[in-house]
Amino acid sequence: MSSFQQSCPSCNASLELPIEADGKAAVCPACQTQFIAAAPSVLERKPTAVVTPQPTPHPVAVKRYRKIPIEHIFADTQAVFVERRRPLLMPFLMPSVLMVLGLLLPLVYLSDMASTNLKQALLWLAVASPWFVLVTVYSVWFALNLSLDVCDAGPELDDDPPQKNRSWFVPPTAVFLSLLAAMTIAIAYVAVVIGLAIAIMNVGSNVQATEIHLLMTVGAFVGAILLLTLSAMRLWPVIPLAMDGRFGGAVVRESLEMTKSNLMTSFFLVVGVFFLVGFGFSVFGLGLPLAIPVAALALVVALRLIQGRGIPAFEREEL
Repeated sequence: MSSFQQSCPSCNASLELPIEADGKAAVCPACQTQFIAAAPSVLERKPTAVVTPQPTPHPVAVKRYRKIPIEHIFADTQAVFVERRRPLLMPFLMPSVLMVLGLLLPLVYLSDMASTNLKQALLWLAVASPWFVLVTVYSVWFALNLSLDVCDAGPELDDDPPQKNRSWFVPPTAVFLSLLAAMTIAIAYVAVVIGLAIAIMNVGSNVQATEIHLLMTVGAFVGAILLLTLSAMRLWPVIPLAMDGRFGGAVVRESLEMTKSNLMTSFFLVVGVFFLVGFGFSVFGLGLPLAIPVAALALVVALRLIQGRGIPAFEREEL
């Protein structure tokens, strides 16, 4: 026997380890948990005539995603927020000011301009769109980065300053580009869906029959909401996964696999995130310093629970 099977003590992933690893430290590639490899005893080993000529150099883990109720995600998010709200909210004041000055106020100005000169407002919107996307992506990265930081930090004492494990202001290039690609595609998709809905409503406004006009307006509105919600509930893990510097087809397939067994959980999670972000924008941006970090924290907590990784901050406090 040149290799043996062993389950990770943390996430229960099935690992194939070379026999030389018996009694030595090993690391689970799925959850990064370190443990001592232990091969089965001689009496437990089954004789086999097949000998692998070249043992696998690295353990191969089978990914298994957990089915998590939405109540657990909300409860853990609330627990992390209550214990670590200061290091989560206070640093986010800077990107909040950036969003208000660099995103909300220009959009309000363009909205007022559209009432008198629609073509000029659309032209300025097209010119400023890259800047708006960059501001949005940077703010989302900032919130996700803070969420990861508070989840991974050790126990915080009242007289200690907030623990800082990552850079708060300068994102790594690979991470920012991955998040930029994911959010650019998401924003473009939302714009196309909303644009189609508005076009259908405009066509319906020219219809003389009131019933058809009402049906087209309501149908376009409800259809756009359903399409955006269904897409978000299957692909929301792409955003927090981008914090690992990954983006592409493999990440999309991983997201679909995660949400396949958590459809209702993903639905309520997406609705909750939409509600928080909508609330932040509805009060002239004053709710953004609270809404965006909490929404990002909920995504990070949900991703870790579904992956079976847990929240290291809680694990350290239990030791």
